Amino acid sequence: MIDLLSPVGDFECLKAAVQNGANSVYFGADLFSARAYASNFNLEDLEKAIIYAKTRGVKTNLTLNTLIKDTEFNDAFELAKKAYELGIDAIIVQDLGLARQLIKNFPDLDIHASTQMSIHNLQGVLELQKLGFKRVVLSRELSIQEIEHICNNCNVEIECFIHGALCISYSGQCLFSSMIGGRSGNRGKCAQACRLPYEFLENDKKIDSGHILSPRDLCGLDFIPNLVNAGVTCLKIEGRMKNPEYVATVTRIYRKYINLAESDVEYIIDENDKKTLLQVFNRGMSSSGHLSNEPNKDLIFKEKPNNMGLFLGKVEKYNKTKGYITVKLKEPIEIGDTIALEKESGTYNISELMFKDKNIKETFINQTVTIGRMKGNINLGDKIYKISSKKLNQISQDSIKSENRKVKLNCKITIKKALPIELKVTSANNLDIYSNLNIICKSDVIPELAKNRPLEKEKVLSQLNKTNDSLYEFNNICIDLDDGLFLPKISTLNELRRNALDSAYNFAVNNIKRCRKNSYK
Repeated sequence: MIDLLSPVGDFECLKAAVQNGANSVYFGADLFSARAYASNFNLEDLEKAIIYAKTRGVKTNLTLNTLIKDTEFNDAFELAKKAYELGIDAIIVQDLGLARQLIKNFPDLDIHASTQMSIHNLQGVLELQKLGFKRVVLSRELSIQEIEHICNNCNVEIECFIHGALCISYSGQCLFSSMIGGRSGNRGKCAQACRLPYEFLENDKKIDSGHILSPRDLCGLDFIPNLVNAGVTCLKIEGRMKNPEYVATVTRIYRKYINLAESDVEYIIDENDKKTLLQVFNRGMSSSGHLSNEPNKDLIFKEKPNNMGLFLGKVEKYNKTKGYITVKLKEPIEIGDTIALEKESGTYNISELMFKDKNIKETFINQTVTIGRMKGNINLGDKIYKISSKKLNQISQDSIKSENRKVKLNCKITIKKALPIELKVTSANNLDIYSNLNIICKSDVIPELAKNRPLEKEKVLSQLNKTNDSLYEFNNICIDLDDGLFLPKISTLNELRRNALDSAYNFAVNNIKRCRKNSYK
């Protein structure tokens, strides 16, 4: 199965990725991350993040993907060592010197070559293969044909970006941020210089202007079957600076289509899913990036450098006194949605909607409505964009609050006359940290002989299956129950179940951490 790798900027984003179907996640620590302005994790939070993901069967990748100065080398290595001991699955590295030391000292830890290394051909991949890298994250500039050629001629795992922002330069080779903003993108502090407005001159004559170096975002839904067939190991979503709603939505939709591509069902994309991806974030309605075998002549979107949402319509009427805008809708809107106008830098939260002077809460496409109360640089004919959807955000928030990544366990409960109740829990999954699980919990309660209504198996089953709030669920429950017994308190079964699941969790956590090595070289 192809790996879906989701971005994590903070703990809410971690939950969003895990609960919506990511196979693995990637996040940075406080230092040496190519997204220095993401929230990232300190060591305490790093441990919590690793435990949260791995107890649910999700692999963790730490980004140490900046260039390391000589004076920083020991600190970078110490951070990697700590992550190794906490149980990180892989470390993503740009600096070759650091990578060499990690491969030498941690042979059981996967080292991934960051896209910041600009590996864009087979020869580059083969050199990293010789050095001992487990995986190579290819440059975003490669086509399906080039990716397939690399996959067919190497023995390392290949990872490709499938969705999110694109750079105008090869990742890892851009010095534009340093020149314009005095901050290095190769040190995790990109100033986004390519998103600024520029003029294109020829012989001192302006030929073009706008955000002419700002690429559209990548949306690779159409290419998933090709990448699966090419032999790609992992598809990566960009966005460690994005919010949890973005992470939840994009992960959920790509999980759906990866599953579809790996099934026997015809691969057909629902256009509503594409629209949902555009709604959570897009620059220029997105593009195929460089994945197509044909040149992308529509790579740049010069009108706007940030999220444009979905086009809602144009201002048909505007009452400046009351702040009422009338628009014929290209998309439905509702109270709580967020919109923006083309000449305004901020956004508006919709708090008032009217149709024929009557207040309404929801709308439909092609309906002409009035939106209140908005004041600013607003004129007839101005474009209006739906920046965020209350309904979509609620779906994402609900997924984060739920426990959708249930880990399956088996249990056997023994309720015998004159003996303490015993609950045995074993693994019913293929996760390494649960492989030798064998938990036995006993209750102090001794079953009594029933005077009226004896305990039935159905009641025992019902109590043991109350795992909605837990990350665990029982795949199989075996009940060994003597006839004619009674429990003074049915809550005894609940307490026994909770104790057994807590013990299973502690067992898994203890298996995540690695033992310290005596020395590192």
